[in-house]
Amino acid sequence: MSMQIIDPHVHFFNLAEGQYSWLQGENPPAWPNLKKIKKPTSAEQLVKSTDFELAGIVHIEAGFDNQSPINELNWLSSHLKNLPFKAVSYNQIDAPTEQFKSALNAQAHSSLCGIRDITEGTDAKRLLSANSFKNLAVLSNNQLHFEAQFNIENSDITKQVAYYAKQLPQLQIIINHTGLPSDLATWQQGVELLAQHNNIAIKFSGFELLHFTKQQQVTCFNFLLNHFGEQRVIFASNFPVCQINTSYNNLWHSYKSMCLNNNIWHNLSYANAKHYYQV
Repeated sequence: MSMQIIDPHVHFFNLAEGQYSWLQGENPPAWPNLKKIKKPTSAEQLVKSTDFELAGIVHIEAGFDNQSPINELNWLSSHLKNLPFKAVSYNQIDAPTEQFKSALNAQAHSSLCGIRDITEGTDAKRLLSANSFKNLAVLSNNQLHFEAQFNIENSDITKQVAYYAKQLPQLQIIINHTGLPSDLATWQQGVELLAQHNNIAIKFSGFELLHFTKQQQVTCFNFLLNHFGEQRVIFASNFPVCQINTSYNNLWHSYKSMCLNNNIWHNLSYANAKHYYQV
């Protein structure tokens, strides 16, 4: 049985040099264990914190400098010298397309594999913009994928994302944090629609931000596996935010406990992340 994992959703903070206004501004998130979450962690410390073999990571933009995201990518290159990694950076998905292209050119980096722009809640309407479609086409043409962070239960947005997937079959879309479920029945309807498109994958992560019991999490997991299949579901940690309620090591062991066999575990904890992110 493989003990190797690739974690496709990790954040490292450099609070001394980066901005992180969402984390250390006037209104930081009201999370339990916020002091632990904000504590600087090295890649070496993360590797040592688990008895799985952390073979690589994908760093997801964390607000180091949203005006000049290349600064975060350059910092990561020095911070992650001894750990294979790829990076998802920030770009405003509904920006005028020339602005989007210019920003993308400015963040050219060997580690760059995709773009994320968080569109939760009322921000989701930005995904309805004609600019969003044009900019997703730009990502597709540049062989960069889109990390989509939105509420699957918002049916208008889910239908729009499914439409983009159909119109841009070469674009890889990866949904963050299980699509942020709250009402299972509505979420399941959205999952059924999105799973019809082979260029959409989904990360099983983010439950520290949600109010679900362990059994509800298992229900979500089984539903995703039944609809997306073993090749399009990816385990991810959301470290260090996962420390709201558990340790990094315990989280990965809880994921492993959900898998009925070693093949499922290997695909979801290693092979799928390696395939999608080329770590």
